[in-house]
Amino acid sequence: MKKQILLAGFLTFSVASTAFAASYYDGSKISDREGPDFEVEETLSAEQSSAVSAKKAKGEQKQVLPIVLYGDNVLYHKDTGDFTATGNVRVLQGKETLYTTKVEGNLQSGDVFLQSGGRLTEPDAQMTGEWLHYNFNNKTGEIKKITGTSGKDIFKADHAIIMPDVITLDEGGQTTRCPAVEHDPCVLITAKKVEIYPKEKIVAHDVKIYIKGKHIYSRDIWVNKMDKKQTQSISPRLGYSEDDGLKMKFHYEHALNEQLAAFGDFNYTDKNGYRPTYGIDYETKNYYAKLQNGWSEDSDDNWIKKQSDITLGLKGHKISENIPLTYSFYYNHGLWKDDWKKSWHTEYGVNLSHDRIYFDNSKTLFLDLGIGAKKKKESYDGSTTNTMTYSAALGKKFDERWNTWTSYYWEKSENDLFAYNRPDMAEELQNGVTYKFDNNNSLTFVNRYDLGKGNLYEQDWRYIHNFCCFQIEIEYRDEKQNGNKSWHIKYDLVRW
Repeated sequence: MKKQILLAGFLTFSVASTAFAASYYDGSKISDREGPDFEVEETLSAEQSSAVSAKKAKGEQKQVLPIVLYGDNVLYHKDTGDFTATGNVRVLQGKETLYTTKVEGNLQSGDVFLQSGGRLTEPDAQMTGEWLHYNFNNKTGEIKKITGTSGKDIFKADHAIIMPDVITLDEGGQTTRCPAVEHDPCVLITAKKVEIYPKEKIVAHDVKIYIKGKHIYSRDIWVNKMDKKQTQSISPRLGYSEDDGLKMKFHYEHALNEQLAAFGDFNYTDKNGYRPTYGIDYETKNYYAKLQNGWSEDSDDNWIKKQSDITLGLKGHKISENIPLTYSFYYNHGLWKDDWKKSWHTEYGVNLSHDRIYFDNSKTLFLDLGIGAKKKKESYDGSTTNTMTYSAALGKKFDERWNTWTSYYWEKSENDLFAYNRPDMAEELQNGVTYKFDNNNSLTFVNRYDLGKGNLYEQDWRYIHNFCCFQIEIEYRDEKQNGNKSWHIKYDLVRW
């Protein structure tokens, strides 16, 4: 007879943690051609994460969801706390489900043993292990022979040790984002030791990089931060634009420790030659700092040379757990140069964003809102500008093939000394639509309106084709405001 019992515990032994999204504003222009991110459903700020840890440290009680145990045969001793379940066993807690054929443990000590292995599933991840021990009371445990997926990552390891704040793959492991089964992974990363700090970062030691089964290079340490999109550093980006001609970009980072990394951006274009950038990047869960010297390019192919340029910033922090607002701050100072002038550029600003607002239970209709303020000072002419920024994006996902959006952006720009990162227009209305023909092909059309001048500013057509882990993007841009028409082509590694 099928039975069920309620377990008082908390299931937290997943290696496959959802990526931590602590967004922050760094002064880049708000208006772009990409539209909202349709894949983002939920974010958690660094302050929220810290607040939760602080509560645990103080011993404050947190509401815990009950764990329900189902099995064909369930035996429970209320005096000792011992229990055993066999057959079609399921352990459920919140959105997590554990499947196995035999589980035993003790409710009083909090120990759970999966003698025949099992499979853990959650909304964005699943993991299979041949043997598992976990203690609900002290949040420690051990897993053997692990395979699974987490978001885009496909991972495998022989053994893992679970601690409250870190999961350690101490006998080596490997990960890839390549879904291919008929050939070697496009990119495969192996390491002798991996430390996973949930929702923060992954630190891999003695790392080897393989492309199509061939060892390309090695690193002593590799730090993969989960709180931002990674700047790809495995393969160069190749492209073409009518402003730059043929172009190649390669970003390389060398981790000095878990927070500090030296980096180089190696940029080459037919029309501008070799334009590198070197620097140091420091980053923690809550703060970041960057020192760089060299060239930078914005999305409109405008170049600027930065010397002794330093950026300091506070990542996205919740005002409070009960208020759906996140704030961030940045400060930037450096010597900026273009083709005919140079200036000590000082800029600082703050941004406030609202958590994504959903209008339906299926989360297919949503609204993103943001407001910011920034101040710029230039030594070249002694100018000071104060600018407010406003943004709103309404997105609708009809199905797996169709999505559309309408966005509004406002940022005063006419007094900027440099063209670099300057908004194309002070007040922009944008609408776009994307159609996915299949998993490998998509087409996007974007209209951009200049509300200040009351005319159509630009139309963009963008076709994307995926070659397993690589992607080619072909864009045709019709600039209605000046009659220019141009082509832009990019080929790069996209899954990393």
